[in-house]
Amino acid sequence: PLDGLPSGGLLDGLLDGILPSRAQPMSNALLVSRSESASGHPLAVFGPQVAYFAPQILMEQDVHAPGLDARGAAFAGVNLYVQLGRGQDYAWSATSAGQDIIDTFALELCEPDGSAPSIDSSHYRFRGECLPIEVLERVNSWSPTLADATASGSETLRALRTKLGLVTARATIKGKPVIYASLRSTYMHEFDSARGFADFNNPDKLRDARDFQRAASKIGYTFNWLYADDRDIAYFNSGDNPQRAKGVTGQLPTPAKYEWRGYDPENGTAAYTSFGKHPQAINGQPYFTSWNNKQAPGYAGADTNLFSSVFRSQMLDQEIEARISGERKTTLAGLVDAMGEAATTDLRAEQVLPLALSVIGNPPDERLAHAVAELRAWVASGSHRRDRDGDGVYEHSSAIRTLDAFWPRWLRAQFEPSLGGALFDQLERAHDLDNEPNNDGGHVGSAYQTGWYGYAAKDLRRVLGRKVRAPYSKRYCGAGKLSRCRAVLREALSRALEADPGKLYDDDACTAAGKPADQACFDAIAFRATGGVTQPMIGWQNRPTYQQASEVRGHRPR
Repeated sequence: PLDGLPSGGLLDGLLDGILPSRAQPMSNALLVSRSESASGHPLAVFGPQVAYFAPQILMEQDVHAPGLDARGAAFAGVNLYVQLGRGQDYAWSATSAGQDIIDTFALELCEPDGSAPSIDSSHYRFRGECLPIEVLERVNSWSPTLADATASGSETLRALRTKLGLVTARATIKGKPVIYASLRSTYMHEFDSARGFADFNNPDKLRDARDFQRAASKIGYTFNWLYADDRDIAYFNSGDNPQRAKGVTGQLPTPAKYEWRGYDPENGTAAYTSFGKHPQAINGQPYFTSWNNKQAPGYAGADTNLFSSVFRSQMLDQEIEARISGERKTTLAGLVDAMGEAATTDLRAEQVLPLALSVIGNPPDERLAHAVAELRAWVASGSHRRDRDGDGVYEHSSAIRTLDAFWPRWLRAQFEPSLGGALFDQLERAHDLDNEPNNDGGHVGSAYQTGWYGYAAKDLRRVLGRKVRAPYSKRYCGAGKLSRCRAVLREALSRALEADPGKLYDDDACTAAGKPADQACFDAIAFRATGGVTQPMIGWQNRPTYQQASEVRGHRPR
C-alpha cells in the first residue's frame, strides 16, 4: 500500500507554470475607446497586482534583437520575453481570468491479481487496465540567508500521479474505494505559452488588434489580455479550455469514464475550445475594464472562483462612466484618476451596504440610528478607506469599523437561518465571506477579489421587492419577509457595535510596528523581504503593483 496521502488529504502548492502563483488572482485594466478620448486616440491604464516585495519580483526590461522589440515588465527568472509592456506602437497587459481548466476525476482502485482493492491500494483502473500509481519525489534543501535566518534543513516532497492527473484524496463511492485525481489542461505544457509572449514582443508578428488576439490565443493559461494602439482597443480571454463530455460541468468530481474529449494521457493534450468560442472584442463599446470579473454571459469560473453579480471591476466602471457621460471625454490623466479612486473604495460599502441600509431603515434605537447615519454618510462620500489629511486615521473611521464588524455578523444573520449552521460553516470554509484589505494578515494590497458580495446583494434586492436576473431558488434573509430581514440585520448591527476593536484589528505586523489594533495599519501594504533590505508599510491601495499609462498616437503602415 502507498502511504503518501491520508484519506481525504489534499496536495497544495503545485507549481502552476511560467508566472509566479502570487500573480494568479489579481490585476486590473481600464481602456477607453478613441470615441471617448479627448485626443481621439485610445487610452489604457493597466498592470498586474502581484503583491509587494523588497526587492520586487517584477523587473523592467527593454529588449531589442531580431524579432524582438519591446519594453515592460517580466518576472525575474522567467523573463525571456517582456510579459506585460509595449511594442513599437502598441501596449498590452493582462488580468487573471480564472475560468475552469482543472477537473477532478474519480478512479476506481484495483489490485493486479484481481482481488478486492482497499482504500490504500496502489493501483487504479483506467481504460480497462489496472495500472500502478506513479510516485513522484523531490528533495528540497535550504540554508540561512540575510532575508531568512531559518536553520539549514531539507524536506522530501512526495506526490502520486495517475493518467488523469495528481492524486488529491482517497474515498469510497457506494462502498468502492477510489482515488480523486486533479487534471489541469496546462500540466506539463507550462512553457508552451512562450509562443504567445514571443509574438507580443515581435513587431513583425504584431501589427494590429487581430494579430494581438491570435498571439494571445497561443497562451494556455487563463488570462484576460488587453491591448491598445493608436486607433483600437482589444480584448481576448486565453486558456486551454478542455471540451468536457456531454453533461459534465467540471464543478464536481467526475467518474473517470467521462474524461475530456480527445484526451491523450501520454502527451497530456485534449480537444480545447476553438478561437472563436473564447470571449473577445475589438472596439465595439465605449470602454473595457477588467478586474478578474466574469468574462461573458454563461462563462463559468473555476471551482474556487464562483462568479456572482458583484465584481470589483464595477468600481472601475462607475469611475469611467462619470468621466465620459453625455458629451464628456476623458484624458489619460483622467483615466489614472479613475483607477486611483477605485483603489481606495470599499466594494462592500459601495455595492452592497446601501441595500442593507434600505432594509434596516430608520431604527428607533438611538445607538443604531447613529451608526446608520454614519454608514450613510460614508457611502455618500464615496465609501473610501483612506487618510487624506495624513493624520494616520481614516476619514469615516467609525463607520468603517462598524462595517468591518458588521459584515460577518450580517452574512450569518442573512443566510444561516435558512442554510443551517453546519452548511453555512462549510460554505464559508469553501468560499470566504470577505476578501478584506488585510488579506488574513497578508498585507498584499489586493482586496475584494472573492466574497459573498453578490450573494448578499441579490438576496436583499429580492427581499426589497426588486427584480433580479436568475433568482435564487429561495429568499434567504428573514425567509423572504422584509420585516423579519430588517429585524435580523438590526440585531446583527447591534452586536457589531459591541465588537472589541482590539480583537477586530488584531494583527501581528501592526503590533510589531508599534501600532496594535490600528485600523489603517491593519489595511496597510507590507513589503515582503526577499533580500537584506526592508521597507516600512505604506497606506492601503487596491491597484496594480506595476502600471502602464499608455496613449499611442502613431503607428507603422498597416
